[in-house]
Amino acid sequence: MMYLSSVESQSATELRHTAATISYAGQLLLGPPHGSYETKNQVHGHSFATVADLQSVYDLQMEQRCTAYRRATHKLSEQKRRKILNSRFDDLRTIVPSCQDGAHSKMSVLKKAMNYIDQLTKELMVQEHVLRELQQEQERRRLLQLEHSQWSNKIHNLRKHYRIPEP
Repeated sequence: MMYLSSVESQSATELRHTAATISYAGQLLLGPPHGSYETKNQVHGHSFATVADLQSVYDLQMEQRCTAYRRATHKLSEQKRRKILNSRFDDLRTIVPSCQDGAHSKMSVLKKAMNYIDQLTKELMVQEHVLRELQQEQERRRLLQLEHSQWSNKIHNLRKHYRIPEP
């Protein structure tokens, strides 16, 4: 627990808002922020016997402020998260063709997106299969051209050897 003197040196402005305090002979001296101090035993309707009591009130108020700050920051971060999530759903609605015809719930957008992904995956598999077949055909053609070239060379050499004129 922090003592009043360390709190006053660390955050004098907050302490003045709670109550300006000075301990003198066991009494609580309170005063407004402008500096004219009066001897009182109450702050905001609460009675205090010692500076420790005021410190407890100060600690409670600081804890409430921290809690309120945490709640506010959590609320803002949650709003930001929801905004990003909704933005991503809007992106999905524009990408998935079956969602472009009107407003759809998030669940229906997800289902349609999954179906669309499945459809694209199947199309990709078919295209990959066709591509492999085309590559195999291309390799067969290349081998046939190579074989044709070899046979052409052999024929040319035979004609040359036997002195047969080229057609």
